[in-house]
Amino acid sequence: MVSAPGAPGAPGPGPDAGDRAPAKPAPTAPPSPETAGSQLGITRPGTRRSSLPRPARSGGMAATAWLQAGLARVLFYPTLLYTVFRGNVRGRAHREWYHRIDATVLLGALPLRGLTRRLVQDENVRGVITMNEKYETRFLCNSSKEWKKVGVEQLRLSTIDMTGVPTLANLHRGVQFVLRYQKLGKSVYVHCKAGRSRSATMVAAYLIQVHNWSPEEAIGAITKIRSHINIRPGQLEVLKKFHKEISARAAENNTRHSSSPSKTQDAPA
Repeated sequence: MVSAPGAPGAPGPGPDAGDRAPAKPAPTAPPSPETAGSQLGITRPGTRRSSLPRPARSGGMAATAWLQAGLARVLFYPTLLYTVFRGNVRGRAHREWYHRIDATVLLGALPLRGLTRRLVQDENVRGVITMNEKYETRFLCNSSKEWKKVGVEQLRLSTIDMTGVPTLANLHRGVQFVLRYQKLGKSVYVHCKAGRSRSATMVAAYLIQVHNWSPEEAIGAITKIRSHINIRPGQLEVLKKFHKEISARAAENNTRHSSSPSKTQDAPA
């Protein structure tokens, strides 16, 4: 039986224990360049860098989006009051609340409750595309249920005010919504807060698909009718992507039709 050190009966150190040299630690191999570099955050050319910085980047993007959304909320009512002022002032500063773009689409600012009867009875509106977030329309505009009571279907495609860019998926959804009412001979009111940016982007996408126009041609056509629209760079980029998709689909359909054998009937003898 071996006694624990210091326990009664345990053997003490030998007479020459204090003269012994301390044991040397086992030698360790030096770190490889890859290991040392990874510890310092350095990577060799051609090697994949650690993904640690990615959360920081995504976190920064999320923080930026959060700040933009917060700024849009803070400035919503002041900018809305400015829109109302421009809609009521006379002279060169006056801006119409909405404009008819073609037989189907109207582009404008918030459809305030007081406009409901005019839009439904005078403009034949049976569909509304709302590009606003919910807080923007909560107190001033009809809810989806209220629109339904007067025979109007609402499609909400929420996009942040001032800096928001509609997604490609939402552009396609909005255009298909408009085309459905176009076939019925009815009108669609497309709006955001002021009818200048988010909603103008949606209307431009509709014109691109219907007329096979470039984004610049669609924006130019809208500007001739509603001169104060403001398509921002990010919105122009998504319109270019939309145009590219539409053009690719059209080319694919043309190829499919041209390659399909035509059905001919032999003339009777």
